[in-house]
Amino acid sequence: MDKRELTLLNIGENLDSLMNLDPRGYGVCRILYDGSRKYTGEPTSTHAAKGLVKNVKAGEKVYILTGFILLPWEEAETDGIISSTMLARFLIRAFGAKPVMIVPEQCTKAVIAMSKVLGFYVTTDIDNIGDNEACIVEFTKSMDEAPVQADEILSHGLPCAVISNEAPGRNKNGYYHNAVGVNTTDVEAKYDVLFKKCQDLGIYNLSIGDLGNEIGMAAIEEHIREYIPYAEEGGCKAGTGFGILADSAADNIITATCSDWGCNALMAATAFLLGDTELFHTQQEQSVAMDAAAQAGMLDMYGEARPFIDGIGKNINLPMVSMMKALIEYPPTVEDKTQAWFENTLKKGFFTR
Repeated sequence: MDKRELTLLNIGENLDSLMNLDPRGYGVCRILYDGSRKYTGEPTSTHAAKGLVKNVKAGEKVYILTGFILLPWEEAETDGIISSTMLARFLIRAFGAKPVMIVPEQCTKAVIAMSKVLGFYVTTDIDNIGDNEACIVEFTKSMDEAPVQADEILSHGLPCAVISNEAPGRNKNGYYHNAVGVNTTDVEAKYDVLFKKCQDLGIYNLSIGDLGNEIGMAAIEEHIREYIPYAEEGGCKAGTGFGILADSAADNIITATCSDWGCNALMAATAFLLGDTELFHTQQEQSVAMDAAAQAGMLDMYGEARPFIDGIGKNINLPMVSMMKALIEYPPTVEDKTQAWFENTLKKGFFTR
């Protein structure tokens, strides 16, 4: 291990710790993180960031699957859609990539509203995505139509990466659930079909989740079934026999208290790896995006159209973004002052045990 590797390790530790702060105090985020950290073998934020840097290319498509519909309101929640829109802009600016946001129809209005305040454009023409533009594709909620639409989307050219972020995934019996085991199958987009097709084609894939009912979370199936409520067999209220755990297993995962926090940590880590911390957004940009999503009708997890994420307001969300930004900006400013400390610390061997 050298100085650069040690710095990146500890940046990952810092970002992972922040994205798994537990304001609610019920511990689910820490349970999930124990499993996801063992799965990746290193901080999950920097592990995924390395994957983006390796796989995302200028001019190539990146699929972003997001949008969880809440019952009984049949509207999308703010978690997932806010950071995914930020991620679309990030991929444009950081890589010159062509983001394709694949969402349920309820999310389109929020993406358009946020793009306006964040300074990029949106199109529905998947074959002609501009330089400062993301494409929106509304994905079907029909089980029968999902494979057909997935093939149609792929026919326009394979992506270099597919990222699911707070995207509902069906369980082993084909049912989708909310956090407490209620059957939401009829209202959710079936884009886990597209995710699996991409994975089978060998495309880099990443899943971001905060519970286990999201696409890709079966990567740590045994851990989730053992420790997460409603994920055990028979745990769902729909009587499907397999609980809320999604059946799909992503090759790369991030778990966090809120999926948005995990996606933010991913962007921060990637910005650091690319040597341009200005790519990561500010708390002011986070604030206006949250406002725009709420004004477009996206709901907090409790059913209110307000600028909250999973029940957590700006008083925590904004300082977290500022702290993530500060933590990637600070290390380069003290490189000369800390050289001896790095050398002597590395000689002691703690980080290479």
